[in-house]
Amino acid sequence: MSTTSTSLFYGGVAILLVGLLLPGWETASLPKRAVKRRIYWGATVVALPVLFAAGWPDVQSSLAFTAMACVLMGGWAYFRTPNIKLNGRILTADPSLRDVDPPTR
Repeated sequence: MSTTSTSLFYGGVAILLVGLLLPGWETASLPKRAVKRRIYWGATVVALPVLFAAGWPDVQSSLAFTAMACVLMGGWAYFRTPNIKLNGRILTADPSLRDVDPPTR
């Protein structure tokens, strides 16, 4: 891997870590959980093209890096957080995290 590829790879991993570790905060219109969910998935969406570029021109490496990010963030979201919400329903492996989002104050 070239220096540029290595830098892009570590940059993509850093973006994923920010999305994983940055806490949410309550706003006037959104509860803390919803803000955290947006940070989490926003960081994932930003990191995917960075990780794809890190593997370029080797397409196999590019796809491996993006697949790794999808599995890591998707798996973490399903097994450890309430970050997967589809049609108002929270999907998670832990039943205690399936509660609806609390109302804003």
